[in-house]
Amino acid sequence: MSYLIRGGLIADGSGGKLRRADVLVEGDSITALAPPLSGAGGAELTVIEADGKVIAPGFIDTHSHADGGLLTNLDAETQIRQGITTALVGQDGGHNFPLAEWFAKLEQTPPALNIASFVGHGTVRGKVMGDDYKRTARPDEIRKMRALVAQEVRAGALGLSSGIEYDPGIYSTTEELIALAELAGFYISHVRDEEEGALTSFDELIKIATEARVPAQISHIKLGSSPVWGKTQQVFERMEAAKRRGVSITADVYPYTYWQSSIIVLLTTREWDKRGLWEKALAEVGGAKNILITGYAPQPSWQGKTLAALALEQKKDAVTLTMEMVAATKGAVGVVVTAMQERDLQAFIRHPEIMFCTDGGLRGSHPRGAGSYPRILGKYVREQRVLSLEEAVRKASALPAQRFGFTDRGRVAPGKKADLVIFDPKTITDMATTKDPQAKPIGLTDVLINGVPVLRNSQLTGSHPGRVLRRSRIE
Repeated sequence: MSYLIRGGLIADGSGGKLRRADVLVEGDSITALAPPLSGAGGAELTVIEADGKVIAPGFIDTHSHADGGLLTNLDAETQIRQGITTALVGQDGGHNFPLAEWFAKLEQTPPALNIASFVGHGTVRGKVMGDDYKRTARPDEIRKMRALVAQEVRAGALGLSSGIEYDPGIYSTTEELIALAELAGFYISHVRDEEEGALTSFDELIKIATEARVPAQISHIKLGSSPVWGKTQQVFERMEAAKRRGVSITADVYPYTYWQSSIIVLLTTREWDKRGLWEKALAEVGGAKNILITGYAPQPSWQGKTLAALALEQKKDAVTLTMEMVAATKGAVGVVVTAMQERDLQAFIRHPEIMFCTDGGLRGSHPRGAGSYPRILGKYVREQRVLSLEEAVRKASALPAQRFGFTDRGRVAPGKKADLVIFDPKTITDMATTKDPQAKPIGLTDVLINGVPVLRNSQLTGSHPGRVLRRSRIE
């Protein structure tokens, strides 16, 4: 079918000012953009009214975990409802191996949204080293890892991802990562330390990019503890210095001051029995009151309570309770930790070379998985005016499209694929919270992917037109 999207304001992805125009979609592409349009070359034409709304390119989530359970949750509702049309998965060093087989499954049973993937460093390290990973890799093992990376790049991987705050990546050396990144052509990383050692970790990423001669991206950039709060300018100076040397460094960010992971990432080592390390870690994120338990198998009823409240209930100090919980589960204690400063977050959101992400899954317990993009457009554009609507749309669409080589997407322009989002800039708002992390946003009414509506008048259509986007060109 063909669609005429009529009466809207176009935010075309370039960052240029909004302009009123109609959009004609035929097949999977935008074929015309002009006021007014009335026909579609003999094809059946459906009109989508967009009066008072913004028509934008589909949002590209540059750090997504939507691959988890995607084949059994093809609607990808939490992503579609916030305007995400392409999800970049295979993050934090883990991917669906082998990629060629997983891509084939997606093409046989397409989801609602487009999918692209990185090859995960942790996955290939695990394939080569097995359970014996708590050490430096030997040269012959690195050669085997390189062969697997090359295989996955041939299958269409965008580059190499790492999660070197986690097992097994935490045991890797910088040299191992350089050897793999140079084959992959791009490096994206959840760095070794997002707290006190964040700046040093960013330096390592820049070193890897420099010596591997590849562009690189800092995943979900943050300054996550008191020793580094307020040091955004030092981060930007590092990015700019690398750029002057010909090394391209970008980043992505989600719009929340709290993160979600396992409590053990508060430590940069695996010395979980060292009380002093826990005392320091808890103090640097503002104390036990800032740590919300989201998963603890021995006591499911503890979910949704802060560590401070639980310590009071159990009549124990917070450090003792933390160490007991970690020992009982071998570190598997899910937490949401409020550890970033609003001023730092705003600086990252505003920076012209930092794009947006969710770091969220299909049914996650952090509201970022359902609310990130509406939150940016509602809170940080409309309410706080941290950046303009046009710039926010650019950073959500055209910037990542250019960065990851999606030359046919990311803009509202003739010839581009019809990945489109329609929203009301006056009402778009995220509704997800830590208590209701999958609550539906409001004000985003329509989403088209490859020319097919997947959300119409705020209702899922049940269509699954998503495609696998394989690597073409990385900038």
